[in-house]
Amino acid sequence: MPTTLYSARIGESCSIAERITYDDLLQRIIEFTIRAALARCIDETDWEQEQLRRNGLDALQIVRNGKAVWNAPEVFHKELAAARRAKDARFERNNELDPTLYDRLDNDLRAQWRRAGYQTPSLLHDMKRLFIELERDAADRAADAREGLLSDLLKGN
Repeated sequence: MPTTLYSARIGESCSIAERITYDDLLQRIIEFTIRAALARCIDETDWEQEQLRRNGLDALQIVRNGKAVWNAPEVFHKELAAARRAKDARFERNNELDPTLYDRLDNDLRAQWRRAGYQTPSLLHDMKRLFIELERDAADRAADAREGLLSDLLKGN
């Protein structure tokens, strides 16, 4: 059985992952989330990072084995019907409906965040609470690092 490979994007300009395994996809989403939260701390957030914070996993465009994975059945079926009326077979070749993938991602990501010490509700529709926790932790650690540097420099004089 061939390995299932995933890609994930936010918008057209931001690729989070290209043709990687599911476990690697989880790690890339976590890394992107951490970088986005840290960027907010220093007010250097990109548009795509803000999309993730505001829209959660819904902001991701996920491709599995070359097919775009849709999370919303009603929208998918509407687009499929339009493609069939236009006798355009490309939609069916290039797209598939699988809301369970997003649910699985949500559950697996939240489990990894819990193991790292962060409690978070569902990440499907927004990540605001997770970002708040990450930003608070980053601010605390930055303050500790500043105090440590100050102490080290004062000891040297």
